[in-house]
Amino acid sequence: MTTIASLADKVRVELGDLGKTFVTTIVADGTTARFNLHYSPLNESLITVTKNGVLLANSEYGIEESTGVMVLDTIPDADDVLVISGTYYRYFTASEINTLVNEAFTTHVANHTDSTGRQITIDNLPLVEEYPVVVHAVSLALYTLATDAAFDIDIQAPDGVTIPRAQRYRQLMEMVQTRKEQYRELCTLLGIGLYRIDVLTLNRISKATGRLIPVYTPQEVDDRSYPQRVNLANNTYANKPVEWPTEAGELTAYQARSFSTSLDFTGNYAGKSFTAKLLNQRSSVLVVQNFTLSVDVDGIDTITDAARTSGSTTITFTTSAAHGLVAGNAIVITGVDDNVDGYANVVAAPTPTTFTIIGTATTALSLTGLTAQVETNVSKEYTFTLSLTKEQTRRLAERTYWSLSTVDPFTDESIEIKGGNFFTVRASTIVI
Repeated sequence: MTTIASLADKVRVELGDLGKTFVTTIVADGTTARFNLHYSPLNESLITVTKNGVLLANSEYGIEESTGVMVLDTIPDADDVLVISGTYYRYFTASEINTLVNEAFTTHVANHTDSTGRQITIDNLPLVEEYPVVVHAVSLALYTLATDAAFDIDIQAPDGVTIPRAQRYRQLMEMVQTRKEQYRELCTLLGIGLYRIDVLTLNRISKATGRLIPVYTPQEVDDRSYPQRVNLANNTYANKPVEWPTEAGELTAYQARSFSTSLDFTGNYAGKSFTAKLLNQRSSVLVVQNFTLSVDVDGIDTITDAARTSGSTTITFTTSAAHGLVAGNAIVITGVDDNVDGYANVVAAPTPTTFTIIGTATTALSLTGLTAQVETNVSKEYTFTLSLTKEQTRRLAERTYWSLSTVDPFTDESIEIKGGNFFTVRASTIVI
């Protein structure tokens, strides 16, 4: 699988900016904690430092990668021996080269999708497109070096010696043009990247409805699989697309194979239940398929008993395990009864398994054998696991929309919290 790091390594090979190792020894004079290592740029993650033979932790020193300077947290004693080893480069630090690769990748795949309609990411970048991305990144790196060289001036000495510093700038710009032409040629021949030749299909508009007529991929006469709709880019009519507030990325399943994925989100959904569905499209009321959903979150305890004496508004709850609540905690109680369920604050926690709140009713209450819940009303980390069986994925269309929503137990209001495109990679040979 392609990674930014693997692309960065290939860019360094093209630039001749391979890492070289070094070892340097410094004897401290007891007056400074700042030392010039005489090598730059450096890769801080590959630096090791020992003082008098003892390895220092990474937290005990800092490295200025671009200048090759090391700064210790404390000033070493006079005659302390520091031995520093690591890797240095000729032109760029690791963060700089990664930035260039990211920029090249982002522009290379802009507004392009794969055959399924998914946005191309670093994880699903086709192998054939790796080298063009590398060439594009190399041209960006050469532009950076040319900008630095542009500040050099020709030097003429009184003795007639001339040093044409501007020649380096001209050579770099020639290399930039060569690499740009190489990238253009690769993209044109392979039909990828910034110079990709797009083959478009015109949409027809129905005279009866005024809506676009869907287009489907051709199928052979004996192919009984579901028709696959072509996802054509609709005309925006100069309108700028607005990012959807609950957009959380694309998910991909494979036809006739079970699907499961875990999603981590942070939020305050105390007291709410959750639903996960596949919709025909975003904001649609047509549910294509329900996910099997499991939710993992801390801060929820089971209430087994609830009691209130007549004439008092104080309710005492008993939990099945230690709840960890303290006075003042904001909580949500569900599953007890309509007069008790709701938002409250803990008044006291007499024991690890009991706590009290102040309600509104004053009638006597004694409930046992409950399976109600109490949850802290704060923002927490939730892990949602969405699953489909292989029989469920067999029936899915090529493109749907996944939606994860909360359901308020007191109002039954359902609100989407996260969602995105859901793609099913289909096997046309499967007969339905």
